[in-house]
Amino acid sequence: MAIVPLALVRDDSLGAAAVRAYRRTLPAGIFEPALRPNLSEAAQRYLDNLGASAEDLIYNVLAVLHDPVYRDANAGALRMEWPRIPLPGWPDGNAKGAAEALARVAARGGEIASLLDADQAVPGVTLPAIRPEIAVLAMPATTTGRQMAGDDFAVTAGWGHHGAGNAVMPSQGRAHQREYTAEERAGMGEVVSVLGDTTLDIYLNCDAFWRNVPVAVWNYKLGGYQVLKKWLSYREFFRARPSAARGRSAVLQRNRAANRRAPATAP
Repeated sequence: MAIVPLALVRDDSLGAAAVRAYRRTLPAGIFEPALRPNLSEAAQRYLDNLGASAEDLIYNVLAVLHDPVYRDANAGALRMEWPRIPLPGWPDGNAKGAAEALARVAARGGEIASLLDADQAVPGVTLPAIRPEIAVLAMPATTTGRQMAGDDFAVTAGWGHHGAGNAVMPSQGRAHQREYTAEERAGMGEVVSVLGDTTLDIYLNCDAFWRNVPVAVWNYKLGGYQVLKKWLSYREFFRARPSAARGRSAVLQRNRAANRRAPATAP
């Protein structure tokens, strides 16, 4: 296994012509020094032997860190923020199938990266045609069965409060856990086996709620934060309009797709 730094550092070894060429790629008025991946010699040699790039390495790490089997097996190291990332064929990359294994996991990591980038549209997830297993998630609903409108978008179910320094912190809110309906199970198909057998109805207020948020999607964390709960906590303090509802849909769809991409990523 290897521990690889994944930062960017100034490349003082580049010549003046290379620096000028780099600057031409930046928006007008923006100056940044030329950068290169902050890789150890061993890591760079490993990638060179496999014909891979620093991006392949980063995507491999991202995919592995999203693998629930890896997270369970390395929970202690992850808590200490010092995980060891398995790399196929490390350290020389000469093992049979190492290049293919790295490319396969890196491709999965690239998909996850797209899902985590809120500015990047993802076909089938945030762009039509939405995949059937995503289309049935977090359906806007009301207790009376009518369409959501106006004050239905207000988040008042107690999802957020002000903490120290007036920081917004997540609260308990209101959620109802249940089994999938036959229609939801049919729409989600085989992904039910990944996301688990129970789902939630997440209430925005006393009348409106998101119908069918799988427990695994609801519990998804990034950077130690439960993403959906954090999103709701901020919206407790202003009226969420339909545009915010669309943002909610994108967040939920990305979270579900990321959970679907997670299993079996480690080499």
